[in-house]
Amino acid sequence: MASSHTQQSVSSEDEDDMDLDSGPEERQSQTSVIRNRESLALISRDATDWLPHIKTLRETDVIILLTPVVTPISQDPNDLSDPFEPLGRSLAKRHAKIRQVPYTQRNGITSTHLGFIKRGQVIILCFALRPGQQIPMEFADITFAVSDNKPCIIVVCCNPINENLAVPFPTVIQTAGYSPPALESTAALIFGEIPSRVERPLESDNADPNSPRLWPVEQWIETRDVSSVLELWNQNINGRFSLDEATLASLLRRPGYAKHYVVRDMSSGVILGFCATYLAYVDKEGEKLIASLAVLLVRSTHRKLGIGLSLHSHAVSQLKRTRGVIRLQFGSTFPRLLYGPPLDTQFNEEWFRRRSWQLSKEIPGQGQIVYDLILDLAKWKNPSGSPSNPAFRICTQVDMMKVIEMVETTSEKQGKMGWFDQYNALMNGPNVKDIIIAVENGDVVATALTYTGEGSPISSNLPWASRIGDDVGGVTCICISPSQDQDVLKGLLDACVKNLQAQGMRRMFLDGVSSGLDTLIDLGFEQWARYTDVWKDT
Repeated sequence: MASSHTQQSVSSEDEDDMDLDSGPEERQSQTSVIRNRESLALISRDATDWLPHIKTLRETDVIILLTPVVTPISQDPNDLSDPFEPLGRSLAKRHAKIRQVPYTQRNGITSTHLGFIKRGQVIILCFALRPGQQIPMEFADITFAVSDNKPCIIVVCCNPINENLAVPFPTVIQTAGYSPPALESTAALIFGEIPSRVERPLESDNADPNSPRLWPVEQWIETRDVSSVLELWNQNINGRFSLDEATLASLLRRPGYAKHYVVRDMSSGVILGFCATYLAYVDKEGEKLIASLAVLLVRSTHRKLGIGLSLHSHAVSQLKRTRGVIRLQFGSTFPRLLYGPPLDTQFNEEWFRRRSWQLSKEIPGQGQIVYDLILDLAKWKNPSGSPSNPAFRICTQVDMMKVIEMVETTSEKQGKMGWFDQYNALMNGPNVKDIIIAVENGDVVATALTYTGEGSPISSNLPWASRIGDDVGGVTCICISPSQDQDVLKGLLDACVKNLQAQGMRRMFLDGVSSGLDTLIDLGFEQWARYTDVWKDT
């Protein structure tokens, strides 16, 4: 809704010529009013100087005011007015184009709000906090991600004002609750009518200068940054996932399908944070994409300073602006840096939860455990061998259309996005022999991709098998028709074992296992790594 305000005039009966001569008392009264307004609202931070920008808005520019649905302050049970309406009215006194859009704690920032955010020139996002309540960071993150670097002002309403409140966003105003006087003072502060003194203790001589703030994010340049990013990787990720420079550079080098970002120390040039992102096609039409926030790393000596937030907000914003993205994954499918957050690596789950990533439910995309397994081929326990029907064999070019159709349908039903692209990349090439298929009555009912460290394009996307050892081959992207039973999986794996043994492999790496773990353990597999499966549909 658009806020409006009708200014009432002062009655002429109250006017007195003598008031012109009562200067000292009048000035004292005005001073006390200003001081009172200052005590109701203060600027915690304006690192990007967005507040002065407000006064330069054109008449046609729109300010989007996002306000929470809260309990009215009034004790009158018949008062159903919006407690934040005074803020909308006060802003409308100063700028005509105000669009106030309420949001609820349950639903947060929805697609409706995003539409308003995209149309506005300035965004004001308000929070109303009870004592001890945390700011719902995911609401602010979403707002920043969509705002496309437009001025975005965070207003935190809490009574009493908490001057030590850490809010890692560039422009933050605190108010003493959401009473009409406090909200009117906030509007005056936003438009520079109250002295804009930054009151946070961190600005004092004795304060810690290492406070959260917005950092400039740069696109990475491989020749300049790869060595420093490798150091950052090996500092953050345990030895099992260690990489050398050539492998890391190869995994990150995906022209047209990858963008990576860094935050650096502006004085020394040292990289303090790194974020890798990828895109992959979901289907043969080439219209749907899965976007991967593959890894987010911050140097251990520079955490809790806003570096991770700056990278996360920038990367998510860029990915969401990409046409055709239907899913955002934390981790990556292909190329595979990490499937998701490794369970054996230190990881700040709460930080990501505040940014609307769900990690605590045992369901796909919201915390389900996914495993990488390894098998000593000498310990393969499938004495019955492959069943005679379906028939298991190496794929040929003649089979590829049926393979592609089966993989596209099955992987979509299983939620295994990105698998189609791996099969499609082998079409019309010599490496269709890397595909093992199960055929029943002329139909392809199961498929698997095999690879070795040399001669297979799949290995360029999956580094961990060859990192374990030169004698380790891999199996990935197993697709089985829902009409088939568990014996088909055993037969398919048996055919993969024989294929890799024929190439001199002694061990087999199986990645991304989310079901049937007990069966695979019984067949001789052992756990190599565990991840949390985290993604959200956009």
